[in-house]
Amino acid sequence: MTRLASLLLLSLAPVALFGESKMPSIGYTGAPTDHGGQDCSTCHNSFGAANSDNGGSLKVTFGNTTGYVPSVQQLIHIVVQNPNASRWGFQITIREQTDQTLSAGTFAVLNSTDPETVVCDNGSQFGAQPPCAASTTRQFAEHMNAPRGASGQAFAFDVAWTPPAQEVGRLIVYVSAVAANGDDQPTGDHVYTFSQIISNAGACSLQVRPIFQNVVNGASFQPGFSSGAMVSIFGSGFQTSGNNRIAGLGDYVNGAFPTELGCASVQVTGGGLASPVLLPLAYVSPGQINAQMPVFPTTDPVMLTVLINPNSPNGVQSAVANITTLQNFSPAFFLFPNSNSIAAEEAHTFALVANPSVVMGASPAHAGDIVSLFGTGFGSTTPSVLPGSFATGISTLTNSITVKIGSVTLASSDIQYAGLSPDSISGLYQFNVRIPSGAGTGDVPVTITVGGQQTQSGATIPIQ
Repeated sequence: MTRLASLLLLSLAPVALFGESKMPSIGYTGAPTDHGGQDCSTCHNSFGAANSDNGGSLKVTFGNTTGYVPSVQQLIHIVVQNPNASRWGFQITIREQTDQTLSAGTFAVLNSTDPETVVCDNGSQFGAQPPCAASTTRQFAEHMNAPRGASGQAFAFDVAWTPPAQEVGRLIVYVSAVAANGDDQPTGDHVYTFSQIISNAGACSLQVRPIFQNVVNGASFQPGFSSGAMVSIFGSGFQTSGNNRIAGLGDYVNGAFPTELGCASVQVTGGGLASPVLLPLAYVSPGQINAQMPVFPTTDPVMLTVLINPNSPNGVQSAVANITTLQNFSPAFFLFPNSNSIAAEEAHTFALVANPSVVMGASPAHAGDIVSLFGTGFGSTTPSVLPGSFATGISTLTNSITVKIGSVTLASSDIQYAGLSPDSISGLYQFNVRIPSGAGTGDVPVTITVGGQQTQSGATIPIQ
């Protein structure tokens, strides 16, 4: 860019920024997925980064001080103060912690004469007025025609917010505010930011006793499970109709999977446990719960109970189910949906290994490829990782295994890794194996044996 072009842009900057007092550019609240987490100090930076001075403040309070209740509107009160300010502005957004690209709930202004407005992200600099398009994933409330007042006085903005209709885990509120000196320039203004995590404070609407049907291996969907294995629990009444909850960042507790998800918990006793244990949960729908079993000291029968609204006055629970399929090992492969094709990927490129008819865009393996296979129920590892926690590094199987692809039993040198899948829940195992040249082609059967137990029959991998 030429020096002249640079000077022209600088000369136009105050005009553009003056327009921000009427309606600010969207996405400058400090939310990390918007403009890399920038806030109003991107432009109003005379005093450096936001919150750089001690002379003013930004306070945000909520009508419900304990969190949010799905679908129940509450008032958000935003107060900006600085002894040298006479004009004020703000912008707020609320995101799902699990996916911060998604807005949580909807904003509304209380009165048409108030200095606030609501905008939807339509890809433009300033957004669009509601109603928001169905494809809109972000919504903001902000000042409109930034109000003026006597120097040194605080200014309060009020915004109505209706949380999502369903419980979606923890949410994060982001606010950026400007305490301006009123000269219609971006200089001499103070910027403050605020962020806070809020949790679901409303009891779930479910009040009917959940019904337990059965619990199976979470990979094979066949009877039998073991310590630390992923399981699937089937029944009804686990969640409100149409609400499926997948555990994500907004649900993790101290870096581990939650024991309550979508207002449901699963408790087990027996198996030598000294006291009842709540299972880490990965998924909850009206008829299915995916969870991880604890480490059982014995193979005695296990009793399982599904709890709805645990620790709540309106809590209900299923009948206690007696489970007698606890084993020392319950090895099984995860399969791609509606197939017998093992969930697999190329170990170095992470390209999915499957027939394109099974998974669009996937492709078969070839002799000599190193392929990652995924399963559960293969027993203890070194180091051990607590159920529900993430395997943050290499954690190899304690017990030896036998891997067979087609009619070929792999040499130990062709099993490059056998253990927990790094950066995954500790019930997920990963096996990096080399496809042998004599395995054949087509949908080739694969088995892994550990402690005398073998993965389910019929599981295959395509080889060309």
